[in-house]
Amino acid sequence: MTTVKANLLSASQWRVLSLGGEVTAVDMSKGAPVISFKVTDAAGTPVSGLAQKNAAGAYPNFSFGIAKLMPATAGAPSRWVNYNVFGATPVADKPPVLMFPEPENSGSMVDNGDGSYVYTFGVDITKVKSYVDAGAFSATSIKADLDDLSYNPSLPHRVIVAIGGKMPDATTLLKGSANFTYDFVPATGKPTTDVDPQRLIVTTASCNSCHSNLSLHANMLPVMHDTKMCVVCHTDQVKFGSGESVPASGNTLVPAGKYAAYGATMKVMDRAVGVFPNMVHKIHMGQKLYYKGYNQFGVKYNEITYPQSQTNCVKCHDGSATAANPTPQGDNWKTKPSRVACGACHDGINFATGLGKTVTGKFDAYGHVGGAQADDTRCAQCHSAAAIEKIYHVTVDRTGSADRGGYPINTAPNVPTPGLPAGMGPAIPLASQLGNLPSGVYKINLEIAKATVTGASGAKHLNVTYRILKDGSPVTLNPSGFLIDGVDGSPSIMVAYAVPQDGITEPADWNFVQDLGGGVTVKNIRDGVGGNAQTGPDANGFYTATLALVIPDNAKMVTASLGVSYQGFVQTNLATYPKGIRLREPAFVIKTAEGYTPRRQIVSKDKCNSCHGQLGVEPSFHSGARNNGEGCAACHTANYSTGHGGPGDKGGGWNVSEKNMVHSIHASGKREQAFNWMATADNPNGFKEVTYPGVLSNCEQCHVPGSYDFSAAANKAAVPNLLWSTDANKNMTNPDAATLGLSPWVTTLGLGLIDYSTSPNANLVSSPISSACFGCHDSKAAVGHIQGNGGTLYKQASSVAVGADRAKGFAVTETCLVCHGTGRAADIKAMHAK
Repeated sequence: MTTVKANLLSASQWRVLSLGGEVTAVDMSKGAPVISFKVTDAAGTPVSGLAQKNAAGAYPNFSFGIAKLMPATAGAPSRWVNYNVFGATPVADKPPVLMFPEPENSGSMVDNGDGSYVYTFGVDITKVKSYVDAGAFSATSIKADLDDLSYNPSLPHRVIVAIGGKMPDATTLLKGSANFTYDFVPATGKPTTDVDPQRLIVTTASCNSCHSNLSLHANMLPVMHDTKMCVVCHTDQVKFGSGESVPASGNTLVPAGKYAAYGATMKVMDRAVGVFPNMVHKIHMGQKLYYKGYNQFGVKYNEITYPQSQTNCVKCHDGSATAANPTPQGDNWKTKPSRVACGACHDGINFATGLGKTVTGKFDAYGHVGGAQADDTRCAQCHSAAAIEKIYHVTVDRTGSADRGGYPINTAPNVPTPGLPAGMGPAIPLASQLGNLPSGVYKINLEIAKATVTGASGAKHLNVTYRILKDGSPVTLNPSGFLIDGVDGSPSIMVAYAVPQDGITEPADWNFVQDLGGGVTVKNIRDGVGGNAQTGPDANGFYTATLALVIPDNAKMVTASLGVSYQGFVQTNLATYPKGIRLREPAFVIKTAEGYTPRRQIVSKDKCNSCHGQLGVEPSFHSGARNNGEGCAACHTANYSTGHGGPGDKGGGWNVSEKNMVHSIHASGKREQAFNWMATADNPNGFKEVTYPGVLSNCEQCHVPGSYDFSAAANKAAVPNLLWSTDANKNMTNPDAATLGLSPWVTTLGLGLIDYSTSPNANLVSSPISSACFGCHDSKAAVGHIQGNGGTLYKQASSVAVGADRAKGFAVTETCLVCHGTGRAADIKAMHAK
């Protein structure tokens, strides 16, 4: 039989090794679990030679664990209890070294040479309770915190096996570690079945829809990436050794107990911060947590951002048959409420006293409406599954539609709302169709059937055939007043196209958009305002709008969009939302006019929403209106530079084309210079606080295949016609030294704080591929590499243009794809896969 001999692999071979495996049997007859398992590589070839001991007598490429599933009691959910709570293998008649659960790898192992192994745990789990009973305890090392460690062979048990890590006695990390589990009942010796008690709530696939490739603990263990592994160690027992971190006053946690020296806050209101449901909920709640100072050995929960609404519980766990990744107990979030799960996000509530603060800061006088709760018995009596789903966890951002998306909009300064300028309105709730809409809130959807350009030369107009749907049915628009009864406002139709620029006859990017505010409202089109008009509806509810805007004869990629207006629909007939609630379609729709070549596809709205749920709703931007990543480049063009004109300009110097802006935001954790556009006094670093949840080098988390590496035909053909980015085109003389939002590159790469607005040739510009890469790769070495290979970053246009005139084109040619093109030495896709 052919086998891969891991102990004979070179460093380069180890680096690309990906492992898998399975447990084939568990023998509990001797008290210490005996695990038989086999290991294979990605091709299914058996892998031997992994059982190499280190100087301490452990197997560093392995981690093992075993836990039992305790049944639900007194309304509390079932829970895992880990048997390995020892810092060293316990010995009879000697006090054990006790600690919170950890995997073990110091037992004995047999490598059969054919990819199969047998591991015997170092601890007899039938004696764990007696070992612990002989332990020494203290005010923080509390015996009860280790839970019930008696051996019960009739309960379901889980064995976990992780294999991977570094080469023995070396530093090279292998590519893919193996994680596999085995659920069984010791009394029968058989695997568990659907009729046995189980606790399967989330799947790794759900995690990876945002995280790309969940990878944890690589600094100390073989990488963990399966949630079935996580729950075995992240039990309530992890609070052992920790003191209570809730402060006597205020809301900043205080490290306490054995791990205070590490800054760890591992016990809050007697609940383990690191128990899986508490930990994951708190991590995802992040900045919205009531208590500050959470620190799980360096993981600072309060600094973590989350890219969608935390009330969309089904993003992570869903038991419905239609779920993308259903699990048997996936509906526990609504059917099995508990203090540990609910208190994870609602961390300001003290269930022992009933006092505290809610997430919204309401009900401060008594915190928990139901008062003190000693256990979970009564949780479901007040909090029914229907209420949890349809009342408490609706996907509504209470203040998400604000400023230009506020309501009612001010028609003049202070009219009708004092303190607001014209064109702004007070914040109102913003609804997302991502999850559960409140009862009575309409679901709005938009469709474009086709777009055409008609008319003689010099008098061409765009016609858009569209319809609006409410709760799935086409709407017949009212002939006057509100378009829809009980709904104020209107979506807009907007047109974008490309016209010649910088010596490029047919640019590959849009550079004209009808109106950054969102085009022409359907209401104005219906009413014939500004020469716009429409006909319809037809038998299927479609209207055909004809826009007054003249489309140039040389326009390319003419594209219509529907739904981008800040002042879209506001439902006004709900008593529960007396000030109105902003309605948003799942994504604004776009359509290329017939006879025109569409702009190449680069990203997918579905890929955006895999993390963001419904882009722009929560965290909200553009009041949820600009919610389709495939069309953001209509406004966020290569010519869009930040900053405002005039001496004393505050900030600016960032190009915020879609590619530059989105790369810079997502790469915040990698960038050396903060992308500080939109900085405020409270947040001077702008987008630096964003924590990207995926693998940044996994370009296909956002991009469609073949786009980012120019291997797709349309993307490759676009390369000669890509537009250069305009980085600065405003008067930036004499800004305040403490300017917020000022790009450092204006000074370090550009010409400093001067007037860049005198002509297009005075602008600072960057070449197209270089600027895209620069969003993530902004180190000094990266800048040197880019500039040394024909790339341009923040140079005055006249210095790199033909005849010093950018209208004639640019004289400098990027050579990026000579090395980074498909199949070349440093292929873009291959380099990002490392």
